[in-house]
Amino acid sequence: MVTSNLTDEQRQANIDAEIDRLQQWSMNDDPASLSNILADLTSSDKEIRDAAIEAAKEFGSTNAIPALKAAAESTDDLQQKIAYLEAADFLSLPSMDFNEPAPARTTEQIQAKAERDARRQAQMQSPKKNQDSQPPPDQNSQTGPNQ
Repeated sequence: MVTSNLTDEQRQANIDAEIDRLQQWSMNDDPASLSNILADLTSSDKEIRDAAIEAAKEFGSTNAIPALKAAAESTDDLQQKIAYLEAADFLSLPSMDFNEPAPARTTEQIQAKAERDARRQAQMQSPKKNQDSQPPPDQNSQTGPNQ
């Protein structure tokens, strides 16, 4: 992107357009989009680099990790280095699949849950029995320092 002869408004319009493209690429699932995102990790513009980091995270491919780490190694800006490495760490986390069935429980886990449930049930019934056995407070009697 050549920005030397552009006005500030034109330069910002170019940056905004590239950020829009990054957001679009982040929603795709193809190697060309990932390649475009990774290329912007080393943009001369900080806004574009930051948007590329977010796009890489949104894209969600572990294939971006080496490029993020390489970009971190090539910068002297500590904040930018941290952003690259945090994105790489984010992508290295296992993905969550909420549609997957829960793993099977061991016999010990099942027994422990049954014991916890029984204790909770007993605790819930115990205070209720104590409250039922106590007489209601007499509203006519006065208690406290003004007796």
